[in-house]
Amino acid sequence: MHEPKVLSLSTISHELRNPLTLIHSTLQLIGHHYPEVTNDPLWPQLLSDINYMSQLLSELSSLNSSQTLHYSQIDIRQFLTNIVSAFQSTVQLQTKEIRLNFETDEKILVGDSVKIREVFINLIKNALEATGEGDQIWIEVKSRWNRLVVTVSDSGSGMDACRLSTIFEPFITYKPDGTGLGLTIVKNIINAHGGAVQVYSKPGIGTKFIVILPLRPPEKASSLPD
Repeated sequence: MHEPKVLSLSTISHELRNPLTLIHSTLQLIGHHYPEVTNDPLWPQLLSDINYMSQLLSELSSLNSSQTLHYSQIDIRQFLTNIVSAFQSTVQLQTKEIRLNFETDEKILVGDSVKIREVFINLIKNALEATGEGDQIWIEVKSRWNRLVVTVSDSGSGMDACRLSTIFEPFITYKPDGTGLGLTIVKNIINAHGGAVQVYSKPGIGTKFIVILPLRPPEKASSLPD
């Protein structure tokens, strides 16, 4: 008798995403061959629903793999500068401001660069969604007790205590097109690195996320070059 095969959440997400991609491609062809169908008021909603499903499957896959890490040495200054630079055009189009300030001489962080990048992209995206024209986003980089401390703050709408208490819970979202998984993934990734994430917010004042990461996890310290 064959043993049953247990599929991971990532595998299931991948298998579902393939036919969903085909459905999206078929709809695009239908829209090309029969342009009048795109004038139907239900057409944009149909495409939006498919995009939402694709986003949900991608985030479920990220959630499942968020605690599997591949360590490497990360140039802290270059790494964060590149992430912030990628948002500059969006920030300018939205008439906002983003500032990155380094207050540390530490140069190297040992961690999973792909997943840590996902953390800060998520936090900056959230800050952009919470802010309006003329608002600011600040990113401050410090180090304390062999820890890297990165604060992402904004002068946006802020959150009340009720919303704040559920912010890291999966599938709870206050965004019309949100999945409720982004900050859950953030927390899982930081926890997997042996770090912590804290959040402070007040309605009408803004929100501050503090990400604390060990600069060099002890179990990896001897296996990586200086």
